[in-house]
Amino acid sequence: MKTRPTGIFSRIGIFVFLVITALGILFVVVTYNATSDYFQASTQLLNKDVASNIARLSEPFSKEGIDHKKADSVFNNTMIISPNTEVYFLDTLGNVKYYYAPDSLIKQRKVPVAQIETYLSDHIHLIKNTDPRDPGNPKIFSAAAVRFKDQKIGYIYVILAGMEYRSVAEFVFKSQVGGWATKVFFIIILTTVVFSLLYTTRLQKRFNHVIYVLDQFKEGNLNVRFKIEQKDEFFPIADAFNKMVAMLDENFTRLKLLESERKNFLANISHDLRTPLAVARGYTETLLIETTVSRKEQESHLEMILNKVMQVEKLVLQLFELSKMESVNFTPNKEPFVFSEVLQEIIKGADFQARKKNIIISCINCEDSSLIEADISMMERVVQNLLENAVKYTSENGNIRIALSREPGKLILLLENSGKLIAGELLDWINNSSADAAVRRPKQAGLGLALVKRILYLHGFSFVADATDNNYNRFIISINSYKKPIQKVL
Repeated sequence: MKTRPTGIFSRIGIFVFLVITALGILFVVVTYNATSDYFQASTQLLNKDVASNIARLSEPFSKEGIDHKKADSVFNNTMIISPNTEVYFLDTLGNVKYYYAPDSLIKQRKVPVAQIETYLSDHIHLIKNTDPRDPGNPKIFSAAAVRFKDQKIGYIYVILAGMEYRSVAEFVFKSQVGGWATKVFFIIILTTVVFSLLYTTRLQKRFNHVIYVLDQFKEGNLNVRFKIEQKDEFFPIADAFNKMVAMLDENFTRLKLLESERKNFLANISHDLRTPLAVARGYTETLLIETTVSRKEQESHLEMILNKVMQVEKLVLQLFELSKMESVNFTPNKEPFVFSEVLQEIIKGADFQARKKNIIISCINCEDSSLIEADISMMERVVQNLLENAVKYTSENGNIRIALSREPGKLILLLENSGKLIAGELLDWINNSSADAAVRRPKQAGLGLALVKRILYLHGFSFVADATDNNYNRFIISINSYKKPIQKVL
C-alpha cells in the first residue's frame, strides 16, 4: 500500500506531549503546594497553645517591664525543646520588644497586628504572618495576648517554621519528595510519549488507508471499500463512504442497463416506423412506375399510403407523449370525473372497426357512476390503446368483454379478448411495476402498450395481465376512487 507523509499526526503527538508535560508540571506544583499547606495548617493547629502556655506559665513580665533573665530562660528553653520555633514579645502595636537571638538576625522590627488578631479570633484556618528574621516569606505562627493586671500589654509571637526548620524542610524535600516527584514526573512523561507514539502510529496507518481508498475511488474504482471495524475511530466516515460508493455503483450499473435498453428501444421504434414507411413507399413507387393501373386500384393504393402515413404519425405522437411523460417534472393534471362515461364513448368509437371483423364488444356494469381522480385525456388514451390492441389482435368472430366493478376505495376495470395468448415475456413486462418498465419494452410490445404502462404508473394505478383458462387475454386496472375532501365546520 502506498503511503504518504502527513504532518497532522506529528503535530497531534507534539501537542499531546506538551499538554501532558504541562499538566504533569502543574500536578507536581499543585501537589507540593497542597501538601505544604496541609502540613503547615496541621502544624499551626497542633501548636495553637504554644504562645498561650508561654504567656501563662512563664510570667516573665512585671510592672517594671520584662524580666530579661526569666524571659531568656523561657524563650531559650522553648527554642531548645522545639528548634523550629522562634519566640518574640511584641507590644500592642506589633513592635518587637524582646527576642532571643543575635540582633543582627532581625530584619524587620514590626509585625502586622491585624493578622495576629485574626488568628486569636479563629484558629481553624491557615494564617501566615511576617517573620522578623525573614520578612519576605510569611510563616505560620502561634500567638497569645499578654496581660498584666487585666490590661493587655503585648503579645507572645511564636514563629512555628523558623529558619532552621525551613533549611531542614528544603533539604528533605530536595532529597526525598523532590527526588520521588522528579522520578514520577519523568515516568509519566515517558509513558505518555510511548503511548502517544503507538496511538498516533495506529491512527496514521488508518489515515493512510483512508487516503489510499479515496485515491482508488478518484481513479474510478467503484469496487473499492473500507475494511474498518465498528469500534474504529474512522468507522462513521468509512461507513458513510461505503454506502455512498455502493449507491453510486448501483446507479452507474443502472444507467448502463438503461442505456442498453434505450438502444434496444430505439431499435424497436425504428422497426415500428420502418414497416409502414416501407409499405407506403412501395405503393407510391407502384403508382409512379405502373401506367396501366386502373382508377380503382389507384384509389386503393392511395388509401393504403394514407393509412400507413397516419400510422407513422400515430407512432411519432405516441413516442413524443411517452418521452414527455418520462420527464422528471411531468405530473398528470388530475381532476374528478365519472370514468364510465369516458369508457362508453371509447367503446362506441371502437365498435366500427370491431364490426369489420365481426367482433362482439360487451360491457358489464358500464353505467357505474363511480368518480375517480385522474387526468381525463391520459385515461382516455389508456382505454383507447387497450381497446384498439384488443380489436387488432382478436381473431374474426371473436369476443371482447369489458367490466367495471367496485372494491373498497377502488374501481376495477377488466378487459378480456379472445385470440392468440400473450407471450410470457410480454406478460412479465406488463406485470413489472417499476418506473423504467416502459423503457425496457420487449419486441412484442407496441408503443401504445408502453404508453399505457407509463400513464398508469404516473397515476399510481395497478396494472396486471394474465391468460385465462378459456384462452382469453385478461387486463386488469385498479383505479383509486375519488375521495371528497373533508370540509371543516367553523
